[in-house]
Amino acid sequence: MERSVAVIGSFKQHNEHVQQACAALRSAGIRVTSPQGVDLVQQGVDFVRFPTDDVNWSDSAVQSLALQRIFQADLVYVVLPNGYIGRTTCYEVGRIIQVKRPIFFSERPLDLPLHLPEHCTVDVPALIHKLTDTSWQPTWLFENDADQASALERELIEGNARDD
Repeated sequence: MERSVAVIGSFKQHNEHVQQACAALRSAGIRVTSPQGVDLVQQGVDFVRFPTDDVNWSDSAVQSLALQRIFQADLVYVVLPNGYIGRTTCYEVGRIIQVKRPIFFSERPLDLPLHLPEHCTVDVPALIHKLTDTSWQPTWLFENDADQASALERELIEGNARDD
């Protein structure tokens, strides 16, 4: 069974690190659903694009297609050198949590008040080890965690938000 991963992170700030993770995953025989490009079209812009992105599409259309590719993966890996996450990656993490997709992080994100169970922070070699173990089944971030924040996240996703 071929496993698949979407790799996200700040392409603007850390595309080199994102691409290193993608290359290592591909070398291990793991399909990377996103990103599909390597080099950025233009440096220093707010919303980066790859040559594989349709030049006639709006930034929001490119982002929506990226989310479709992200959701096609078995899990998502967030590359966060020094904990830096960026605005677009924060948005993507929120959407990924909302649809209850498994997500793992290279480091704990700074400036994102998100409870991360210990097992959700892994480096690329550890992630590859997990993915190549055919008996391993990734789970949603808050699925089995007993922390109060995880319980509240489950309530939010199930539509049982508190007002106390």
